[in-house]
Amino acid sequence: MKLILVEPPKNFWFVMGEYLPPPFNLLLLAAIVEKELPDIEVKVIDCQAEELDWLALEQRIKQEKADLIGSGSHATCNVYKTVRTLDLAKQIDPDVITIAGGSHFTMLDEETLNQYPNIDIIVRYEAEKALVVLLKHLQTQGRSRDGLKNIQGISFKHDGKFYRTPDYPPLTSEELDNLPYPAYHLVPDMTLYHFAMMSDVPYILLEGSRGCTHDCTFCSQTAFYRRHWSTKSVERIADEMEWMYNTFNSRFFWFTDDNFCGGKPKLIENLCQEMLSRGLNGDNIEWFAQMRVDSILKVGDGLSTMNRAGNYWQLVGGESPVTNVLNDFKKGIRGDQTVDAIKLLKNNNILAQLMIMLGHENETRESIQETMKWATDIVKPDFIITMLLTPYPGTPLYEDLSAKGLIIDDNWTNYDMIHAVCDMKYLSAAELQEELYKAYRHVYDKWSLRIGGLFAKNKYKRRIYWYYLRAGVIRQLKRLIP
Repeated sequence: MKLILVEPPKNFWFVMGEYLPPPFNLLLLAAIVEKELPDIEVKVIDCQAEELDWLALEQRIKQEKADLIGSGSHATCNVYKTVRTLDLAKQIDPDVITIAGGSHFTMLDEETLNQYPNIDIIVRYEAEKALVVLLKHLQTQGRSRDGLKNIQGISFKHDGKFYRTPDYPPLTSEELDNLPYPAYHLVPDMTLYHFAMMSDVPYILLEGSRGCTHDCTFCSQTAFYRRHWSTKSVERIADEMEWMYNTFNSRFFWFTDDNFCGGKPKLIENLCQEMLSRGLNGDNIEWFAQMRVDSILKVGDGLSTMNRAGNYWQLVGGESPVTNVLNDFKKGIRGDQTVDAIKLLKNNNILAQLMIMLGHENETRESIQETMKWATDIVKPDFIITMLLTPYPGTPLYEDLSAKGLIIDDNWTNYDMIHAVCDMKYLSAAELQEELYKAYRHVYDKWSLRIGGLFAKNKYKRRIYWYYLRAGVIRQLKRLIP
């Protein structure tokens, strides 16, 4: 039996610049299949790395003659790419078994299977367990769907009827520790993966932990991991980092954790000390992580250890200075905490990237202006990314705005946090789109901020501002205004 996992042709989020991430989730699943089912041949097609357009992908699928083809998307904006991939597979071979996975398909499994009949099976939530059991079944039972009802964690249709089997629980910390390393040997060239705005060296993804125990209403990750958090051990994380360092000459690591090490100061301190003891430090590596505001404050002086271990860049979700807005989002933070957290990062030589969320139900032009002034004049981070509130399926926000009839755009491609998809109480989607453009102009077209960025002491900040200037990001945002 032959399984092909496909990362489809796609365009990446231009706000973050020109970048190419490795298909981490597919490579991890491929490694698990290789480990658990060595008699199944598994391949990964990364259309970005291999520079394959849809015509070239069609030719590859024809050449591979796979029994099963899988693709998926955590990002709702890429859903149609997965659908097109699996449609293409069925056009080439109607007997191929097609499998979809990821957050969007998990949350809208029944809708997806009703709308896209060329998708045979959806593997819900974390796929590590369900995929192995499913493949074992398909090895012995072929296309027969009678036994699928006994496999946990999948959705499918049979004789016109929809089936959703019981979920697997989220993976435990012990289970994360026992996962194999991603099958990076299945991609053509690790040096292709890069993030132009961040570094000149190739980068690699590193999973330290999964999930989050907080309740942010807009967060699809909280919904996907079912408000569960688990972590690999300090030794396992350091082992994986060291393996990547020695095997692929990796020097730039992107931690995929939603909240780095769960924001636990002791765990973070122990991990950084383990890195330092192995010679992995700021002299030979650099790494990016994202943390909650309150987590940064708890870590406190431990940020200096993080910096010595190579952490030069952190993303912080401050979202808003308005208490009522933060409470509606169930963020569990205050605006003044964001100010203190950003200051702490900068004092410890860590580039502070602030995320702002515009488009709350009661947003006005005036409130947006006040938020952006707060961000630039009071918080004063090194780098600001501003997003539009986006209701992802499965989140409380999606349910709330759907019930109120405020979602006006059902084109999933636009669910990328830079397209307005809701008419709110005081601002229409078109007006919100215009305000997003103005928000970026407030930051990157303001001469005092621009000059300060272009000639900043922090090399990463300089790199960002020069990249934004050359890439014309603001011009691209202006084109989105109806």
